[in-house]
Amino acid sequence: MERIFTLVVLLFFCYSFIGWLWETIYCSIKAKHFVYRGFLLGPITPIYGFGVVGVLYLIEPYQQNIILLFCLSLILVTLLEYLTSFLLEKIFHLTLWDYKEVPLNINGRVAVPVSIFWGLACVFIVRILNPYLMTVVEGWQQRFSIFLPLILLMLTSFDLGFTLANLSSLRRAMKTMSATIQEKKDQLQTNLDELKTAAEERYQSRRSWLAEIKEQPEWRKQLPKLNFQERRFLNSFPNMKSQEIKSPLTEIRQLSKELRKK
Repeated sequence: MERIFTLVVLLFFCYSFIGWLWETIYCSIKAKHFVYRGFLLGPITPIYGFGVVGVLYLIEPYQQNIILLFCLSLILVTLLEYLTSFLLEKIFHLTLWDYKEVPLNINGRVAVPVSIFWGLACVFIVRILNPYLMTVVEGWQQRFSIFLPLILLMLTSFDLGFTLANLSSLRRAMKTMSATIQEKKDQLQTNLDELKTAAEERYQSRRSWLAEIKEQPEWRKQLPKLNFQERRFLNSFPNMKSQEIKSPLTEIRQLSKELRKK
């Protein structure tokens, strides 16, 4: 039992790290700058660990049939991705990915082309990658026994607590920033409506909510400054959406960047 527990936990962390590495490289290339992906601060993305470990152990009896392996992996990983997206939205009011632009999507949470990719990736993992990785993990199990998994689980628990605390403060900060942005926009619109001459309208049209905040130090003092984890979370998910804020996240990122200036 101890051996199985150790192997499962180590495989979970290995594939969580591989998933984090894949997302970080892919998103960094796409964005043309380094993007530190992942929900947690540490270099792991647990959804990959849960997905691959589930495929390795839950559908083990069907892995010899490559068609069944592909189909069952596709279904399992798709259900996990949909459930994760649903829980993030219901618990944290956040949407971290959105497949609405991808054909054959379901509520933007999952999409057939993406699921096919994950199914093929699981076939590659089960048939090619995992046999090699198992030899490495078994070596760790013999060398470190149960202590390495316990240390990793303990560190991840601290990371999860830290991340959830920062996510809660980020939500409050985003709502404050959004309210400030909307207030400044409303003020500018009111001022614009009151202007009569064309010259005054041209001048006012060049104004922005950000310029108003820049020129009023008292507003800057009232707004929260995000810490590293909050900024990383805000910037690492370009498609992130929140049900609690009205302002686009691009504006909140812009305001966060301005607040960091002295």
